Amino acid sequence: MQRLSRDHHIYFLDPAASPAITIGSGDELLVETWDAFEGGRDASVFETQQVKGPASGPIAVRGAEPGDAVRIEFLSIVPKAAEGAAHMVMTGRGFLNEDFTRPHCLNITLDGADLLLPSGLRLPARPSMGFVATTPEYRQTTASDSGPYGGDIDMQELTSGSTLYLPVLVPGGLLALGDCHAVVGDGAVAGTGAECASDTVIRVTVEKGRTLTSPRALTPDHFVVLSYGQDLDRAMREAVRQMVDVLVQERGMAPYDAYTLLSLAGDIRVSRTFREISSVKMLLARSVFDQLGERGDVELTAAAP
Repeated sequence: MQRLSRDHHIYFLDPAASPAITIGSGDELLVETWDAFEGGRDASVFETQQVKGPASGPIAVRGAEPGDAVRIEFLSIVPKAAEGAAHMVMTGRGFLNEDFTRPHCLNITLDGADLLLPSGLRLPARPSMGFVATTPEYRQTTASDSGPYGGDIDMQELTSGSTLYLPVLVPGGLLALGDCHAVVGDGAVAGTGAECASDTVIRVTVEKGRTLTSPRALTPDHFVVLSYGQDLDRAMREAVRQMVDVLVQERGMAPYDAYTLLSLAGDIRVSRTFREISSVKMLLARSVFDQLGERGDVELTAAAP
Protein backbone atom coordinates (compact mmCIF):
# COMPACT_ATOMS: atom_id res chain seq x y z
CA MET A 1 0.00 0.00 0.00
CA GLN A 2 1.28 3.44 -0.88
CA ARG A 3 1.50 6.12 1.80
CA LEU A 4 1.00 9.88 1.52
CA SER A 5 2.77 11.83 4.25
CA ARG A 6 1.14 14.83 5.89
CA ASP A 7 4.20 16.76 4.73
CA HIS A 8 2.45 16.85 1.34
CA HIS A 9 -0.37 19.23 2.22
CA ILE A 10 -2.06 22.17 0.55
CA TYR A 11 -4.13 25.20 1.53
CA PHE A 12 -5.79 25.72 -1.84
CA LEU A 13 -7.41 23.45 -4.39
CA ASP A 14 -5.65 24.48 -7.57
CA PRO A 15 -6.26 22.88 -11.00
CA ALA A 16 -2.70 23.87 -11.96
CA ALA A 17 -1.15 22.04 -8.99
CA SER A 18 1.11 19.03 -9.50
CA PRO A 19 -0.07 15.86 -7.75
CA ALA A 20 1.72 14.82 -4.60
CA ILE A 21 1.04 11.19 -5.54
CA THR A 22 -0.63 9.27 -8.38
CA ILE A 23 -2.60 6.09 -7.78
CA GLY A 24 -4.55 3.67 -9.94
CA SER A 25 -8.30 3.21 -9.87
CA GLY A 26 -9.14 0.75 -7.09
CA ASP A 27 -5.88 1.33 -5.21
CA GLU A 28 -5.73 1.65 -1.45
CA LEU A 29 -3.77 4.52 0.04
CA LEU A 30 -2.78 5.41 3.59
CA VAL A 31 -3.09 9.17 4.02
CA GLU A 32 -1.58 11.01 6.96
CA THR A 33 -3.51 14.18 7.76
CA TRP A 34 -2.75 17.18 9.96
CA ASP A 35 -5.23 18.53 12.45
CA ALA A 36 -6.86 21.83 11.45
CA PHE A 37 -4.29 23.82 13.42
CA GLU A 38 -1.16 21.93 12.30
CA GLY A 39 -0.25 21.01 15.86
CA GLY A 40 -1.06 24.41 17.42
CA ARG A 41 -2.16 23.96 21.02
CA ASP A 42 -3.20 27.39 22.32
CA ALA A 43 -5.56 30.24 21.55
CA SER A 44 -2.91 32.14 19.57
CA VAL A 45 -3.85 30.20 16.44
CA PHE A 46 -7.05 32.25 16.35
CA GLU A 47 -5.54 35.49 17.56
CA THR A 48 -2.85 35.43 14.84
CA GLN A 49 -5.27 34.04 12.20
CA GLN A 50 -3.08 31.02 11.52
CA VAL A 51 -5.92 28.58 10.83
CA LYS A 52 -5.33 27.58 7.21
CA GLY A 53 -7.03 24.19 7.01
CA PRO A 54 -4.28 21.92 5.66
CA ALA A 55 -5.41 19.05 3.42
CA SER A 56 -3.17 16.19 2.32
CA GLY A 57 -2.74 15.92 -1.43
CA PRO A 58 -3.38 16.48 -4.23
CA ILE A 59 -3.95 12.83 -5.14
CA ALA A 60 -4.24 12.09 -8.87
CA VAL A 61 -6.17 8.99 -9.97
CA ARG A 62 -5.20 7.47 -13.31
CA GLY A 63 -8.02 7.51 -15.83
CA ALA A 64 -10.16 10.05 -13.96
CA GLU A 65 -11.50 12.63 -16.39
CA PRO A 66 -14.11 15.40 -16.22
CA GLY A 67 -17.53 13.79 -16.44
CA ASP A 68 -16.49 10.84 -14.28
CA ALA A 69 -16.91 10.37 -10.54
CA VAL A 70 -14.60 8.98 -7.89
CA ARG A 71 -15.76 6.59 -5.19
CA ILE A 72 -13.81 7.11 -1.98
CA GLU A 73 -14.18 4.30 0.52
CA PHE A 74 -12.99 5.08 4.06
CA LEU A 75 -11.56 1.77 5.20
CA SER A 76 -10.21 3.12 8.48
CA ILE A 77 -9.81 6.48 10.21
CA VAL A 78 -7.44 6.37 13.17
CA PRO A 79 -7.14 9.61 15.15
CA LYS A 80 -3.75 10.53 16.52
CA ALA A 81 -2.10 13.49 18.18
CA ALA A 82 -0.01 15.52 15.78
CA GLU A 83 2.08 16.88 18.64
CA GLY A 84 2.01 15.22 22.06
CA ALA A 85 -1.02 13.30 23.30
CA ALA A 86 -3.80 15.89 23.24
CA HIS A 87 -6.65 16.79 20.96
CA MET A 88 -8.08 20.25 20.97
CA VAL A 89 -11.32 22.16 20.66
CA MET A 90 -11.14 25.89 19.98
CA THR A 91 -14.10 28.15 20.67
CA GLY A 92 -14.56 31.89 20.39
CA ARG A 93 -16.61 31.76 17.24
CA GLY A 94 -19.67 29.84 16.18
CA PHE A 95 -23.35 30.40 16.88
CA LEU A 96 -22.87 32.50 20.04
CA ASN A 97 -19.81 34.51 19.06
CA GLU A 98 -21.38 37.69 20.45
CA ASP A 99 -21.61 36.05 23.89
CA PHE A 100 -18.37 34.04 23.78
CA THR A 101 -15.91 36.54 22.35
CA ARG A 102 -12.48 35.21 23.29
CA PRO A 103 -10.65 32.18 21.94
CA HIS A 104 -10.73 29.23 24.34
CA CYS A 105 -8.50 26.18 24.18
CA LEU A 106 -9.63 22.82 25.53
CA ASN A 107 -7.06 20.01 25.48
CA ILE A 108 -8.66 16.58 25.24
CA THR A 109 -6.77 13.34 25.78
CA LEU A 110 -7.39 10.30 23.61
CA ASP A 111 -7.76 7.45 26.08
CA GLY A 112 -8.38 4.21 24.24
CA ALA A 113 -11.74 4.46 22.48
CA ASP A 114 -12.75 7.50 24.53
CA LEU A 115 -11.97 11.18 24.66
CA LEU A 116 -11.15 12.35 28.18
CA LEU A 117 -12.02 15.98 28.89
CA PRO A 118 -10.17 17.96 31.59
CA SER A 119 -13.39 17.89 33.64
CA GLY A 120 -13.27 14.10 33.74
CA LEU A 121 -16.14 13.67 31.28
CA ARG A 122 -15.70 10.90 28.74
CA LEU A 123 -17.01 10.98 25.18
CA PRO A 124 -16.84 7.99 22.85
CA ALA A 125 -14.52 8.78 19.94
CA ARG A 126 -16.20 8.74 16.54
CA PRO A 127 -13.53 9.87 14.08
CA SER A 128 -14.76 11.40 10.85
CA MET A 129 -13.10 13.26 7.98
CA GLY A 130 -14.17 16.91 7.81
CA PHE A 131 -12.58 17.96 4.51
CA VAL A 132 -12.74 15.81 1.37
CA ALA A 133 -12.68 17.33 -2.11
CA THR A 134 -11.80 16.90 -5.70
CA THR A 135 -10.35 20.00 -7.33
CA PRO A 136 -12.73 22.38 -9.14
CA GLU A 137 -11.80 24.21 -12.33
CA TYR A 138 -10.96 27.30 -10.30
CA ARG A 139 -8.69 27.92 -7.30
CA GLN A 140 -10.45 27.42 -4.00
CA THR A 141 -9.37 27.56 -0.36
CA THR A 142 -9.37 24.42 1.80
CA ALA A 143 -10.12 26.31 5.04
CA SER A 144 -13.90 26.63 4.97
CA ASP A 145 -15.29 26.54 1.44
CA SER A 146 -17.50 23.85 -0.02
CA GLY A 147 -19.24 23.26 -3.32
CA PRO A 148 -20.11 20.57 -5.86
CA TYR A 149 -16.55 19.27 -5.48
CA GLY A 150 -17.04 18.57 -1.75
CA GLY A 151 -14.77 20.61 0.49
CA ASP A 152 -15.13 21.47 4.18
CA ILE A 153 -18.30 19.44 4.60
CA ASP A 154 -17.80 18.58 8.32
CA MET A 155 -20.01 15.51 8.00
CA GLN A 156 -19.90 13.56 11.25
CA GLU A 157 -21.34 10.49 9.51
CA LEU A 158 -18.25 10.18 7.27
CA THR A 159 -16.66 7.51 9.45
CA SER A 160 -14.87 4.22 8.78
CA GLY A 161 -17.10 2.06 6.62
CA SER A 162 -18.53 5.04 4.73
CA THR A 163 -18.21 5.85 1.05
CA LEU A 164 -18.20 9.33 -0.49
CA TYR A 165 -18.86 10.01 -4.18
CA LEU A 166 -17.45 13.18 -5.76
CA PRO A 167 -17.49 14.52 -9.32
CA VAL A 168 -14.25 14.67 -11.30
CA LEU A 169 -13.85 18.20 -12.60
CA VAL A 170 -10.20 18.26 -13.73
CA PRO A 171 -7.96 15.49 -15.16
CA GLY A 172 -6.87 13.10 -12.42
CA GLY A 173 -9.45 14.45 -10.00
CA LEU A 174 -6.76 15.93 -7.71
CA LEU A 175 -8.31 14.67 -4.49
CA ALA A 176 -7.39 16.09 -1.07
CA LEU A 177 -8.50 15.31 2.48
CA GLY A 178 -7.93 16.53 6.02
CA ASP A 179 -9.56 18.22 9.03
CA CYS A 180 -10.24 14.98 10.91
CA HIS A 181 -12.45 15.19 13.99
CA ALA A 182 -12.16 12.71 16.84
CA VAL A 183 -15.76 13.67 17.54
CA VAL A 184 -17.99 16.52 16.35
CA GLY A 185 -21.65 17.41 16.61
CA ASP A 186 -23.87 18.67 13.82
CA GLY A 187 -23.31 22.40 13.50
CA ALA A 188 -20.09 22.38 15.54
CA VAL A 189 -21.87 25.16 17.41
CA ALA A 190 -18.84 26.50 19.33
CA GLY A 191 -16.61 26.66 16.26
CA THR A 192 -14.84 23.32 15.93
CA GLY A 193 -14.94 19.66 16.79
CA ALA A 194 -12.22 17.75 18.60
CA GLU A 195 -9.56 18.48 16.01
CA CYS A 196 -6.97 15.77 15.48
CA ALA A 197 -4.47 14.36 13.05
CA SER A 198 -5.15 10.95 11.54
CA ASP A 199 -3.87 7.94 9.69
CA THR A 200 -6.65 7.23 7.20
CA VAL A 201 -6.86 4.38 4.71
CA ILE A 202 -8.97 5.00 1.62
CA ARG A 203 -9.74 3.08 -1.57
CA VAL A 204 -10.37 5.31 -4.59
CA THR A 205 -12.16 4.01 -7.67
CA VAL A 206 -13.04 5.85 -10.87
CA GLU A 207 -16.64 5.48 -12.01
CA LYS A 208 -16.48 6.28 -15.71
CA GLY A 209 -19.24 8.44 -17.16
CA ARG A 210 -21.04 8.87 -13.86
CA THR A 211 -22.00 12.53 -13.80
CA LEU A 212 -22.66 14.01 -10.36
CA THR A 213 -23.73 17.57 -9.66
CA SER A 214 -23.02 17.36 -5.93
CA PRO A 215 -21.46 15.01 -3.37
CA ARG A 216 -23.33 12.00 -2.07
CA ALA A 217 -22.44 9.34 0.47
CA LEU A 218 -23.32 5.90 1.74
CA THR A 219 -22.73 5.45 5.47
CA PRO A 220 -23.52 2.36 7.55
CA ASP A 221 -26.87 3.95 8.47
CA HIS A 222 -27.81 6.43 5.74
CA PHE A 223 -27.75 7.43 2.11
CA VAL A 224 -26.83 11.13 2.04
CA VAL A 225 -26.86 13.96 -0.48
CA LEU A 226 -25.02 17.18 0.33
CA SER A 227 -25.80 20.75 -0.56
CA TYR A 228 -24.21 24.09 0.29
CA GLY A 229 -24.73 27.82 -0.08
CA GLN A 230 -24.67 31.24 1.51
CA ASP A 231 -28.42 31.11 2.08
CA LEU A 232 -29.22 28.33 4.56
CA ASP A 233 -32.89 28.10 3.60
CA ARG A 234 -32.02 27.73 -0.08
CA ALA A 235 -29.30 25.16 0.68
CA MET A 236 -31.75 23.04 2.68
CA ARG A 237 -34.37 23.19 -0.07
CA GLU A 238 -31.74 22.18 -2.62
CA ALA A 239 -30.67 19.18 -0.52
CA VAL A 240 -34.27 17.94 -0.40
CA ARG A 241 -34.68 18.55 -4.12
CA GLN A 242 -31.52 16.58 -4.91
CA MET A 243 -32.67 13.63 -2.82
CA VAL A 244 -36.03 13.63 -4.57
CA ASP A 245 -34.22 13.66 -7.93
CA VAL A 246 -32.11 10.63 -6.92
CA LEU A 247 -35.17 8.65 -5.88
CA VAL A 248 -37.06 9.55 -9.05
CA GLN A 249 -34.27 9.32 -11.64
CA GLU A 250 -32.21 6.47 -10.18
CA ARG A 251 -34.72 4.48 -8.15
CA GLY A 252 -37.81 4.86 -10.34
CA MET A 253 -40.11 6.40 -7.76
CA ALA A 254 -42.96 8.72 -8.64
CA PRO A 255 -42.12 12.31 -7.60
CA TYR A 256 -44.92 12.65 -5.03
CA ASP A 257 -44.06 9.26 -3.54
CA ALA A 258 -40.39 10.25 -3.24
CA TYR A 259 -41.19 13.59 -1.63
CA THR A 260 -43.60 11.98 0.84
CA LEU A 261 -41.12 9.25 1.74
CA LEU A 262 -38.58 11.87 2.82
CA SER A 263 -41.06 13.20 5.39
CA LEU A 264 -41.38 9.71 6.83
CA ALA A 265 -37.86 8.31 6.76
CA GLY A 266 -35.61 11.26 5.91
CA ASP A 267 -33.77 13.89 7.94
CA ILE A 268 -32.44 17.30 6.93
CA ARG A 269 -29.44 18.42 8.98
CA VAL A 270 -26.94 21.24 9.00
CA SER A 271 -23.27 20.25 9.24
CA ARG A 272 -22.21 23.86 9.89
CA THR A 273 -23.72 27.26 9.33
CA PHE A 274 -21.73 29.97 11.14
CA ARG A 275 -19.44 30.46 8.15
CA GLU A 276 -20.13 32.20 4.88
CA ILE A 277 -21.08 28.95 3.14
CA SER A 278 -23.44 26.57 4.95
CA SER A 279 -23.10 22.81 4.47
CA VAL A 280 -26.38 20.87 4.53
CA LYS A 281 -27.14 17.15 4.25
CA MET A 282 -30.32 15.24 3.47
CA LEU A 283 -30.30 11.73 4.93
CA LEU A 284 -32.45 8.72 4.12
CA ALA A 285 -32.25 5.64 6.32
CA ARG A 286 -30.39 2.76 4.66
CA SER A 287 -33.07 0.38 5.91
CA VAL A 288 -35.41 2.15 3.46
CA PHE A 289 -32.99 3.15 0.70
CA ASP A 290 -31.61 -0.38 0.29
CA GLN A 291 -35.11 -1.72 -0.38
CA LEU A 292 -35.52 0.38 -3.49
CA GLY A 293 -32.97 -1.31 -5.71
CA GLU A 294 -31.48 0.20 -8.84
CA ARG A 295 -34.76 0.07 -10.76
CA GLY A 296 -37.11 1.25 -8.02
CA ASP A 297 -38.64 -2.23 -7.75
CA VAL A 298 -40.52 -1.51 -4.53
CA GLU A 299 -43.94 0.07 -4.88
CA LEU A 300 -44.37 2.48 -1.95
CA THR A 301 -47.87 3.71 -2.79
CA ALA A 302 -50.69 1.49 -1.61
CA ALA A 303 -52.81 0.10 -4.41
CA ALA A 304 -56.25 1.60 -4.80
CA PRO A 305 -59.01 -0.61 -3.38
